[in-house]
Amino acid sequence: MFNLKKAITSALVAVLAVASLTGCTAKNNNTGSGNNAELNTAKHLNIAYQPAPGYLPIQVARDNGWVEEALKEAGYSDVVVTYTEFESGPPENESFAAGQQDVGVMGNVPSILGKAAGQNRTYIGISANGEETEAIVVPADSDIKTVADLKGKKIGLVVGSICENLVYNILATEGLTLDDVELVNLATSEQQVALETGEVDAIATWQPTLSKITKDGSNVELADGAGGVFLAENTIFGNTDYIKENPELVQIFIRQYARAAYEVANNKEEYAKKYVDKYGLSEELLYNALKDDYFPIAFGEIDIEDLQKTSDFLFETGKASVNVNVRDSIDESFGQDEQVQAYLKGEK
Repeated sequence: MFNLKKAITSALVAVLAVASLTGCTAKNNNTGSGNNAELNTAKHLNIAYQPAPGYLPIQVARDNGWVEEALKEAGYSDVVVTYTEFESGPPENESFAAGQQDVGVMGNVPSILGKAAGQNRTYIGISANGEETEAIVVPADSDIKTVADLKGKKIGLVVGSICENLVYNILATEGLTLDDVELVNLATSEQQVALETGEVDAIATWQPTLSKITKDGSNVELADGAGGVFLAENTIFGNTDYIKENPELVQIFIRQYARAAYEVANNKEEYAKKYVDKYGLSEELLYNALKDDYFPIAFGEIDIEDLQKTSDFLFETGKASVNVNVRDSIDESFGQDEQVQAYLKGEK
């Protein structure tokens, strides 16, 4: 007897199979150049970032309209570029999960947690890193004088952020684990007051909060990632389907990021002066917040290994249900692009 439901199901499976093969063909034919009619059909490029000095290249590219300009020159004048700023990684992850963002920058922990939670993302570069860009801070008159003194103390931080990995690594230098301290979830905007009122004994934070709360000497840095303790890797990544379907748009974004990264890296004093209002810091403090940042863009072997250590940490501590294979989640071609490298060398 003819089963209509079964026939429709079979037909649908066949259609999906053809579509899947077509998609694979498009991916395999992608060289990152040329105008393939099957690719680059998006009418939007939604870019997510955060107000940390390490992400200043995106702000510079945004303020100069470089991405829009480059898209127009490449024939993509109908692509609408939208920038969205998030206070930290977790809310940015939520926006990606909702399908509202295409590419973005984020610290290692939330970036990998998003991938481990099932978000279909691909890593395409390192936006910034620097061993001294994040630190654990305590009041100047605190009885906490060494990392070992943190045992049994409350540490405020954005739970699920890159600083959780920082704390884990710093504690390990004294044979301690996260079980030896109490982590208190605090937004960056809440951290200074919590430290001043004694709600927490220490905080773990990044720039520019780090410079803000230590500028008058009432708080001091206890420990940072110097000496290979923590590289503070920040990723550039995007929705995998968007990247596959729009490689030229993504490449244009990366090129302009590299252009802005070179400008910031080689003119930190100038940009510190220009963006004092943006970060609410004096020129001197903003320069101090920028001076330890590096903007490699392209992956190095040390970056991949360090990100894998972060994934291992998240899995081993039960914060992620799967251990992400970072190497398998990376597309190095965007950072290795000749124009990207030319921008980074100041040759373009």
